[in-house]
Amino acid sequence: SLAVLLKSGATLIAINHLLKSRAKRYIAATDENWLYPEREFNGSWAQIAEVLLPKADLWRFGGEIYVGYKDGTSGYWDEHGRTSKAHEILTRKTRRKNISAGDFCGCGSAYAFKDCCQRLPLAERPSWKTYGIRERNLMFCKAVKGILGLSDGGSWEDVRRNLSDEQVKHIHLTFASLWPEDTDLASLLPRPNPKVLRSVYMGISDPRTVEATVLGWLPFIEEIVLVNPFFLSTRMKPEFSPIESPTGHKMQTLKNVILLLKLEPFIRAGVVHLVPEPGEVNAPLGHHVREVLTQRINEWERPEGSDLRRFMKLAEEDTQRIIWMLPEASQRQYINEFMPNADTVKTDGIIAYFKRQAEIDPYTLLQPLPVGKEGAQFQILKGLNLEASLYLASLTGSIIHCDTEAHWAQLINHAQLGHTSSQSIWEPVRQALNEIRFPVDLNGQRVAERIDNGDRPPVSSLLLRLAKLASASTDGAYQIKLASQIRQARGKVEKMWRRASDNTLLPARLELYAPPEGFARQEVQRLLVMFAGVTRPRSIPYALRIMSDEPDKDN
Repeated sequence: SLAVLLKSGATLIAINHLLKSRAKRYIAATDENWLYPEREFNGSWAQIAEVLLPKADLWRFGGEIYVGYKDGTSGYWDEHGRTSKAHEILTRKTRRKNISAGDFCGCGSAYAFKDCCQRLPLAERPSWKTYGIRERNLMFCKAVKGILGLSDGGSWEDVRRNLSDEQVKHIHLTFASLWPEDTDLASLLPRPNPKVLRSVYMGISDPRTVEATVLGWLPFIEEIVLVNPFFLSTRMKPEFSPIESPTGHKMQTLKNVILLLKLEPFIRAGVVHLVPEPGEVNAPLGHHVREVLTQRINEWERPEGSDLRRFMKLAEEDTQRIIWMLPEASQRQYINEFMPNADTVKTDGIIAYFKRQAEIDPYTLLQPLPVGKEGAQFQILKGLNLEASLYLASLTGSIIHCDTEAHWAQLINHAQLGHTSSQSIWEPVRQALNEIRFPVDLNGQRVAERIDNGDRPPVSSLLLRLAKLASASTDGAYQIKLASQIRQARGKVEKMWRRASDNTLLPARLELYAPPEGFARQEVQRLLVMFAGVTRPRSIPYALRIMSDEPDKDN
């Protein structure tokens, strides 16, 4: 052990004497004279004890602090330095103790104790003192439905017609209260489980794509970690904050709520973990991630092809919705600008079309927006960057999956230790997996029913076995055998095509990449040590890229 000696002084000399007396191997100081505190300290151990004890005026060492500022604002800190009392509502009222193996686990997961925390030492379990990620998400779902009147029988059309600034503000204040600044996110995340295949989705959280990228893959990947689309607005500039400037966030809030409602049954079942972006919860972590990210993207080039076209399509849809929501006078002005030869009859017909489209589109507000800057809407596509994905995947024992060439290139080019890019040993498995034409179910209700019934094809267990083999040093015989098993399982996967009676199945294939030492970055491993207390950061065994059949660019 190493004892670091402090600057000299009457009190500190006594502390240095204590440190040196108990050091087992080494001591260190920036001044050679400090290495010999015994030359100046001739007191007893009782005198050292007096130095260590707090003074009589305890208010100097703890207690609540309120500060008033000249501008009328105020600050608050409790005895532990927390700036709010949100932790009080997040602490369990009754701790779960002496639970049996078949009881729900004390960490708040959807699993029995025997299938969750029983196998883990006490120090390695998720927190049992405070509500976990799943419980906080379910609290948020309940609160949002109450704020919007859905729990009182209100319809989605009512929400679209009546969504107010106060409701937007209330929703984001509620979200912020569930994730206060002192949140230890790492202590709440699900722990690696050798019996569960878990994946972090490195992509955007959007209700229009979630079935194709997350929910439709749950029959094959048991659990998926997804970034929460809501922002912690208490840490944003007022002009950008949904709390201080809610009008500009109405459309985005509507989309985020739709995503939340789509995910709720899967959150309840414990198969979707909706987590806030780590850098938002922990500001110093976010600062370090941005520094690493800035260095990495100095030579970044804008993606081209289908990836960019997909994002542009989503943005175009949002722009079209804004046009549908404009007051009629503004719509006429817009039509006249782009179709100057349109007569009154044609203009009336286009406006009627706008109205019909707005009525049937669940993502469109049924209320006019203010004209000009006051009605401008923030359109946000929120996802995880490479560093955040690796951070979460390492802590949760996950693989990573993505659906864009840009993210795939980042993983391969910037997330391999030692820059060892060869994966030839896994080529038979990669080929076998790529041969399967996966039927991705876009019907969320049907996916939920399949999961409840335990209807998972054998390839799911083979993907879990792949994670175990990729994490260990194995010879080529294992890979050839696994490839053969995947080919045998192909028929049961593709049999789903014959089961479906509608067109809600999306054909997709999986591209595998398994580097010899797994996916990791030294910068992320440093962050794991600094902010999550990890002593031995784990690498991610492999990654999957979803390759869906892209629609024609004009469709």
